[in-house]
Amino acid sequence: MPQITTNAIVVRRADYRENDRMITLFSPTMGRIDALCRGCRRQKSPLMAASELFCAGEYVLYQTSERATVVSCQVSDTYYALRSDYEKLSHGMYMLELCAAAIQPAQENERLFMLLLRSLAHLCYGDVQPRRVTAVFLMGMTSLLGFRPQVGRCARCSTPILQNRVGDHVIIGSFSPEQGGVLCPGCSAGEKCRVREGDVVYLQDIMKRGLKSLKDEGECPDELFTALRLLAEGRLDTPIRSGKMLV
Repeated sequence: MPQITTNAIVVRRADYRENDRMITLFSPTMGRIDALCRGCRRQKSPLMAASELFCAGEYVLYQTSERATVVSCQVSDTYYALRSDYEKLSHGMYMLELCAAAIQPAQENERLFMLLLRSLAHLCYGDVQPRRVTAVFLMGMTSLLGFRPQVGRCARCSTPILQNRVGDHVIIGSFSPEQGGVLCPGCSAGEKCRVREGDVVYLQDIMKRGLKSLKDEGECPDELFTALRLLAEGRLDTPIRSGKMLV
């Protein structure tokens, strides 16, 4: 069987036997790849870095009918600095686990791949609050997976949300993970996450500008961040255990 060369990032790993490791790679052109990394846990193994979470690079794989095996890896980044900051590491692991749950074998998703790498770069090398980076990632990921949050009109009745400007700190509705976006006052009964005009403007901005919005000042309110998490995790229908680590 021929060898395969692809850019990828390790989104999951599990020790296997005495010195091996099973890893899940996210490839922009091949989607999810489950691969065996032989001998990578030996002290001087050339594949040690290639089998670690967050390792991104060009992987050479030997593909058989049963599984793929890592032959070599030209590492481009390991985002090593994340390991020295618990908060950043927690958010980075959360992003990896979300992607691991979302990707499928042989399913191309280059835009999600690039969103993940750029978000990790902001976490690792930038000074923006990690929660803001993850909020942008969540908005982008759900959009790319076909669950674009509704932030311009009510997700239930389609009424425009910002018909009249009333002030950034005035509550004008709610955000419903179940409904998939912002609800107008008339549709907000029973919803927990109340949103102010400034929150809606913030959501519309990151929806429009993505990671470029991180250049501006601001924060993602606790309740809104939780609602964005519930939206993404609910659509994936998979428990995301690393979410318990977020602070």
